[in-house]
Parts: sequence; structure tokens; C-alpha cells
Amino acid sequence: MASTSDSTPVNAAVKQLLRNPEGNLEAISETADLFKALATPSRLKMLLVLAHGEATVTHIVESTELSQPLVSQHLKFLRGLHLVGVNRIGREAYYSLKDDHVAHIILDALAHTVEGHEH
Repeated sequence: MASTSDSTPVNAAVKQLLRNPEGNLEAISETADLFKALATPSRLKMLLVLAHGEATVTHIVESTELSQPLVSQHLKFLRGLHLVGVNRIGREAYYSLKDDHVAHIILDALAHTVEGHEH
């Protein structure tokens, strides 16, 4: 098993999951859903935009060069997984990451990929 001394500290709940994965299938399933959400370039680009802060659908469309219907479809999917939240102010909807963990996962994966290409 990989050492966690140089990475994110493992809290008690994660330590319990590591000791008894079979007893924690719901958490494992939800984690697999997270990786499924990150598995498409379109959603990954959108989440990178949101890693910078709140954004409207229009801003996400302009930043990612994805179509508005596709962005809306992906946002609905990401909201369903509780990865993205929405804050409505008047007629405008502002989307944001629900927590910073998703941004850290994406940035760590990108760093791994970029560093891998440098060797």
C-alpha cells in the first residue's frame, strides 16, 4: 500500500475504510462515481473553470468552448453527484465546486500527467 506520509493526511474514517473495504461499499461506490465524473474531458474542463471560483453557464461555455446544452447537461450531472452547487441571484445562476477536494484531485492528476511527460 502506498505511504500517506507525503500526501493528504488520512482521517479516521478513511483509515477504517482501508481496514474494512467490504464494509464500506457505499463510500467506495460514491468514490467510483467521482472518478466517472472526472473521466470526460468536457466535465474536466468545466471543473477546472469552477476551480477558479463561481461561474455562470455563459462563462463556462466561453471558457471551455463547449455548447450551452452540453454544459447544462454536464452541470446537471455534476450537481446530482453533489460536486457542484448553484447560487441563484435574480435571474442569474452561479455554479461553484461544493468543496476544494475535487479541485485538489484534478490538479494533482494534471501535475502527475504533466510531470510524466517531462521525463
